[in-house]
Amino acid sequence: MTTFRGTVKNGQLVFPPEVAEQLGLHEGDAVEIAQAVLTLDHAPSTDDENPFLAWIGVLPPLSEGLDAVRFSRELRDPDDTAS
Repeated sequence: MTTFRGTVKNGQLVFPPEVAEQLGLHEGDAVEIAQAVLTLDHAPSTDDENPFLAWIGVLPPLSEGLDAVRFSRELRDPDDTAS
Protein backbone atom coordinates (compact mmCIF):
# COMPACT_ATOMS: atom_id res chain seq x y z
CA MET A 1 0.00 0.00 0.00
CA THR A 2 1.33 3.42 -0.93
CA THR A 3 1.14 6.24 1.59
CA PHE A 4 0.55 9.83 0.49
CA ARG A 5 0.96 12.75 2.86
CA GLY A 6 -1.14 15.88 2.84
CA THR A 7 -2.28 18.56 5.27
CA VAL A 8 -5.63 20.02 6.17
CA LYS A 9 -5.94 23.74 5.42
CA ASN A 10 -9.20 25.64 5.79
CA GLY A 11 -11.08 22.35 6.03
CA GLN A 12 -9.58 20.96 2.82
CA LEU A 13 -7.07 18.17 2.34
CA VAL A 14 -4.07 19.62 0.48
CA PHE A 15 -1.37 17.49 -1.16
CA PRO A 16 2.09 18.79 -2.09
CA PRO A 17 2.46 19.36 -5.86
CA GLU A 18 4.66 16.27 -6.33
CA VAL A 19 2.06 14.04 -4.64
CA ALA A 20 -0.79 15.58 -6.66
CA GLU A 21 1.20 14.97 -9.84
CA GLN A 22 1.92 11.36 -8.86
CA LEU A 23 -1.82 10.84 -8.22
CA GLY A 24 -2.75 12.59 -11.46
CA LEU A 25 -4.70 15.30 -9.64
CA HIS A 26 -5.33 18.77 -11.04
CA GLU A 27 -6.62 21.95 -9.41
CA GLY A 28 -10.34 21.56 -8.65
CA ASP A 29 -10.44 17.74 -8.93
CA ALA A 30 -12.70 15.96 -6.43
CA VAL A 31 -11.20 13.09 -4.47
CA GLU A 32 -13.14 10.35 -2.70
CA ILE A 33 -11.49 8.46 0.16
CA ALA A 34 -13.10 5.10 0.97
CA GLN A 35 -12.13 2.81 3.85
CA ALA A 36 -8.79 4.48 4.39
CA VAL A 37 -6.77 4.40 7.56
CA LEU A 38 -5.90 8.00 8.29
CA THR A 39 -3.22 8.77 10.86
CA LEU A 40 -2.20 12.07 12.39
CA ASP A 41 1.37 13.24 12.90
CA HIS A 42 0.30 14.63 16.26
CA ALA A 43 -2.33 13.96 18.87
CA PRO A 44 -5.44 16.04 18.34
CA SER A 45 -5.93 18.95 20.72
CA THR A 46 -8.08 18.04 23.70
CA ASP A 47 -8.56 21.62 24.94
CA ASP A 48 -12.30 21.95 25.55
CA GLU A 49 -12.87 18.87 23.38
CA ASN A 50 -14.16 15.43 24.15
CA PRO A 51 -11.09 13.30 25.03
CA PHE A 52 -12.64 10.33 23.25
CA LEU A 53 -12.35 12.11 19.88
CA ALA A 54 -8.69 11.07 19.80
CA TRP A 55 -9.79 7.42 19.55
CA ILE A 56 -11.94 7.85 16.44
CA GLY A 57 -10.47 5.85 13.57
CA VAL A 58 -8.18 3.71 15.75
CA LEU A 59 -10.00 0.50 14.79
CA PRO A 60 -10.53 -0.58 11.20
CA PRO A 61 -14.07 -0.63 9.77
CA LEU A 62 -16.27 -3.48 11.01
CA SER A 63 -16.42 -6.62 8.89
CA GLU A 64 -19.41 -7.23 6.65
CA GLY A 65 -22.38 -8.36 8.73
CA LEU A 66 -20.78 -7.34 12.04
CA ASP A 67 -22.47 -4.64 14.07
CA ALA A 68 -21.16 -2.75 17.11
CA VAL A 69 -23.02 -4.94 19.63
CA ARG A 70 -21.72 -8.21 18.20
CA PHE A 71 -18.22 -6.72 17.91
CA SER A 72 -18.23 -5.73 21.62
CA ARG A 73 -19.49 -9.16 22.66
CA GLU A 74 -16.75 -10.86 20.64
CA LEU A 75 -14.13 -8.62 22.25
CA ARG A 76 -15.37 -9.58 25.73
CA ASP A 77 -15.71 -13.31 25.04
CA PRO A 78 -14.48 -14.60 21.66
CA ASP A 79 -15.65 -18.14 22.55
CA ASP A 80 -19.28 -17.07 23.14
CA THR A 81 -21.27 -18.32 20.15
CA ALA A 82 -24.68 -17.38 21.64
CA SER A 83 -24.64 -13.97 19.91
